[in-house]
Amino acid sequence: MNIEYFFFIPLLLELLAAVIGTVTYRKYSESNEKYFLYFLWYTLLVELTGDVVGYLFSADNFWVYNGFIITSFLFYFYWYYSILKRKRFRKTIVVFTAVFLIVAAYSLVYEDGSQYHSYTFLTGASFVLVLTVFHFYNLLNSDEVLIVKYKLSFWISTALLLFYMGMIPLMFLTVYADLNDVSYLIIILSMNLILYGCYIIGFLWTKKEYNRF
Repeated sequence: MNIEYFFFIPLLLELLAAVIGTVTYRKYSESNEKYFLYFLWYTLLVELTGDVVGYLFSADNFWVYNGFIITSFLFYFYWYYSILKRKRFRKTIVVFTAVFLIVAAYSLVYEDGSQYHSYTFLTGASFVLVLTVFHFYNLLNSDEVLIVKYKLSFWISTALLLFYMGMIPLMFLTVYADLNDVSYLIIILSMNLILYGCYIIGFLWTKKEYNRF
């Protein structure tokens, strides 16, 4: 079997997470986590668009994914800004957003549009890792720390933390190490399994009364 077919597995994981998130929507419909359901369906649409452009039309689809890098990280910044109430956290998010937009603008102007904009990705991923730490700090210092596994925001931050902790080294490996297609595929599939697995667990375990911040 052609190895390229295995790259469609993340698409199936995204679909599964989006469907489960839709079915369980009532449990978090009044919280800021509801926007993650919209984001999941948006992600699925982007992936489908990229696959159609790249595989069916054999055209350059980097513009699809580079655009998604920018919009996805801006969404993460917005979501963390909405759930992190401490002023210093919010000020940090504003600074992160400004720096990220500068890097993204630089990449759009000076980097080849037919290549993956790695600087934009690495900047956004690094900032998201910091924001997950901020969120865990909030959770550990709240009165809901003992029931944290029922909070959807906990599983979202766990997913993002584990995913980007794996993706950042992968970006360096693809540039500075001789990483073959099989190794790259295994890492990508593992990272996506962790990401969407955490989302799915969160959707299934979360309880409505604990989705307040």
